[in-house]
Amino acid sequence: MIFEDQDFNVFNDETLEGRMTLIRTDLDPKFEKFATAALPVLNENGQVWYAHVAKHLRRTVYPPENTWVAFAPNKRGYKMMPHFELGFWDDHLYLYLSFLENLKKDAATQATWTEQLQAHRADFEALPSDFVISPNHMEKTVVPLDTTNLNDTISAYGQKKHTEFSVGITIERGDDRFGTDALDALLLDTIRTLLPIYQKFI
Repeated sequence: MIFEDQDFNVFNDETLEGRMTLIRTDLDPKFEKFATAALPVLNENGQVWYAHVAKHLRRTVYPPENTWVAFAPNKRGYKMMPHFELGFWDDHLYLYLSFLENLKKDAATQATWTEQLQAHRADFEALPSDFVISPNHMEKTVVPLDTTNLNDTISAYGQKKHTEFSVGITIERGDDRFGTDALDALLLDTIRTLLPIYQKFI
């Protein structure tokens, strides 16, 4: 087991220094531990993947409201390509396949990414019924993965500022699976479920 319900306590500290210290000492080592389990699963697609633990270097006043580790087949960064992201808010854990607003792929435009998302809409619709969509990874808000929300989020992608498309699962604080191997298995199974979709975008 890696993640426990008490991990959410890092957000109880309202100061920048205090919360950052707790993130560094309590959560980041767990992100690194999860990476040792997740990277072999990701590497099965023939690419070499890397873990990027959030550093929050631009934070100078306010403590981060969430923190995460991202996985991408690029040692230098992850935001410019589709990637996997596992993170904590103060009330839930999430694991997403994410398409952020600043994706780059050769000379592709945002409209091209929108077209690609539209082309694979059926793959997203076939995901398990408990999957959700996040239109902005820096906000808590998620919506159910259904046809209406899928169409609305993909249509807005690239047309409105700060509009993104992330799909995956959330696990609410207090869930009985925290502190058990069942949570680890669920997270790895989610990566396995989403990885075939990711491969269609590379």
